[in-house]
Amino acid sequence: MAELPSPKKTLIVGALWSVGARWAIKGIGFLNTVIMARLLMPADYGIVAMAMLVVTLIQALLDFGAGTALLRKAEVSKDEIDSAWTLRLLQSIAVAGVLIAIAPLAVHYFNEPRVLNVLWLLAVCVALSGAGNIGMVLALKEYKFHLEFRYNVVSKLFSVVATVVAGYFLRDYRALVVGLGVGYIAGLVLSYFMHPYRPRWNTKKIGEIWAVTKWLMLSGVGTFLLRNTDEFVAARIGSTNEYGIYNVGSDLGRLPVGELGPAMMRAFLPVLTSMQSDMQRTNEAVLKTLSAANAITLPMGFGVAALSLPLVEFVLGARWVAAAPFVALFALVGSIQFAMNPLNSLLIMRGHTRNQNTAVWVEFLVFLMAAFVLVPKLHLIGLVGARLFAGLANCLFICVVSVRCCGLSFTAIFRALFRSIVSAAAMGFFVLGAIAYFEAVWLKLLVGVFCGVASYIFLLLIGWMAFRKPEGLESTVLEYVKLKRA
Repeated sequence: MAELPSPKKTLIVGALWSVGARWAIKGIGFLNTVIMARLLMPADYGIVAMAMLVVTLIQALLDFGAGTALLRKAEVSKDEIDSAWTLRLLQSIAVAGVLIAIAPLAVHYFNEPRVLNVLWLLAVCVALSGAGNIGMVLALKEYKFHLEFRYNVVSKLFSVVATVVAGYFLRDYRALVVGLGVGYIAGLVLSYFMHPYRPRWNTKKIGEIWAVTKWLMLSGVGTFLLRNTDEFVAARIGSTNEYGIYNVGSDLGRLPVGELGPAMMRAFLPVLTSMQSDMQRTNEAVLKTLSAANAITLPMGFGVAALSLPLVEFVLGARWVAAAPFVALFALVGSIQFAMNPLNSLLIMRGHTRNQNTAVWVEFLVFLMAAFVLVPKLHLIGLVGARLFAGLANCLFICVVSVRCCGLSFTAIFRALFRSIVSAAAMGFFVLGAIAYFEAVWLKLLVGVFCGVASYIFLLLIGWMAFRKPEGLESTVLEYVKLKRA
């Protein structure tokens, strides 16, 4: 009998494949954006982004969690597997039907007639993709994480190649639609090519699956609505061109912290759980991680904000310079939304999930109030400003809950974050001053990155010594160096 892999090894291997797939897909997508931004106009991106906003909304509303139902059980029967595939297929057909039905309403909401045909085409693609092989879910149960990596990356490559080729010939939003369609079809074909399982129509276990996953569906709907409200508002109040700029600016601004931050924290909760019997040791680990993680992500956020204009010109081209303010603000929003991640892990481990849900709703209410004040004055920039205020409110609420429920202190949290915040902000102003003396975009980026890294390290070390060398990124690096020399 084959020996089962250890949970720790499985976790590490799965995390590595997952992070690798995520970074590979984002890297391929980033390259695609760099190329297509020079072939298409912001309005072209706006049209497709509007359509995809509707698609993801309906998918969130009708996500029956069939795959999750299989993953949560140690052993599953063929009836359960085939019923999960059948349920997923029915879900995709339902999504497609709703998309076709509400397409005219979406046209009216966005005031963009071209969204109609895009939604109808995407509806067909969604329906077909629902027939994809449920064997890709089984691959995860069998710890074959490399299959998921290959599946996602190869599908993305097909989509990007189709997008670029279509973009060269069509030179409008239709190229993006072609790329999306090819991505859906490639995923369908590859799922059967990469896994030997062959599903059959079966409805025997659908009731049992639905009884478990219906609450997951409601949770997913809430999270989607709370995190995408600004996109719906922006698509409504802005023109197609403005929304395209807003959408691409959001993606580019959040990219560095959004990809690095979660990857760094993926293994934190399991490690934290292993030491939960020692409350003091757990809190010390959380504070050290809070300090170290933010010492990496905060300068990335402030750095991207400071270099947003030359970054946009270099990556997207001169026609996209209007996206620079959105890139800058979303870079800061991304840093703020990640900042309290270690405290969130602590709350999960201690079972305070209700407080976390409250924090999400606090953030949403603050966003609505701030948007009500800022949007009439600042238009779409006001939406990002509202996200900024809402993120800060969420951070404050998480701090209060952590102090009240987990035995932390405001002083300890403040000390863990203070040096990184001050050093990153000072670095941002220094970079702005340094790049003002240069004209060439590539030179601004080169000088800005060099000056930013050098000044931040210097300021961080000065602060570290001034605070008598507390636990954090610096001490972690020194410990690693000592172990390597030993």
